[in-house]
Parts: sequence; structure tokens; C-alpha cells
Amino acid sequence: MKTPILLIALLLLAAGCATPAHRIKKNPDLFATFPPDVQETVRAGRVEVGYTPDMVYIALGRPSRVYARETEAGRTLIWSYASRYHTSSWRPVETLQVYRDSKGRRRTTTDTTWVDVGGYAEYEAVRIEFVDSTVKAIEVLQR
Repeated sequence: MKTPILLIALLLLAAGCATPAHRIKKNPDLFATFPPDVQETVRAGRVEVGYTPDMVYIALGRPSRVYARETEAGRTLIWSYASRYHTSSWRPVETLQVYRDSKGRRRTTTDTTWVDVGGYAEYEAVRIEFVDSTVKAIEVLQR
């Protein structure tokens, strides 16, 4: 199964991760051990079934979360890559202002100010499942 290049690229940009080129530059000896066809896909930020954790790391970076699944069949390690989007929510906030009038007396007044109390919402975009240190499954969020 091959993952779409665009989705992986968007995931990397949204997550603020370094690029595959940056990770290759930081780990040239490790990258040199990959077969030529794997080097090509890793350089493009893609992963395929059969890859090792090192290959996935160079292609996609550090996972947002790591899960371990235990079943009768054995142990599965899952790397999850999250993406996020900005949420905006404007709320009125009452403010109290203190000032001195022309005769030097303290006065107060209230005012309403609108503030953005939004944040970021995160969602899981890619899941990579490893069995015996080999990619066995790749899940990509389809919108």
C-alpha cells in the first residue's frame, strides 16, 4: 500500500516537523544503508509496508504518539502522526477601567472587549503499525 505524497507533505507542514531532507542530512550514515528504491521513497516523505522504524523516522519524523497493542497474535507497535487546525472562538470580556477625572477623583468605567479564545484541535492523520520491527500496516485519514 502506498501513501499519497500530498497527504504526508501536508502532515509534515502542519505538524511543524523537519523535512525528510533535514533528517537525511542529520543521519547520512543511516540513510546510506537504505536500498536505492527505499531512499527514493523516503526522500519523498513516503513509507511502504516492509519498512523499518529507522526508514519511517527518516521519512516522517518522530511520531506524535506511540501505542503498544497486545493480542493473542503478539505485540504491535503503533506510531501515530497527528495534524492540527486552528479553532477560533470570539468571546466578549468585560473590562474595568480606572481613571482620574479632571478634578483628580478616581472613577471607574466598564467596557466590552472581544477576544479570540480559540486554540488548536488535533486529529490523527497517519498510523503506522509495526510487527517485529517491520511496517505491517499503514492507515491514512481519508477526508
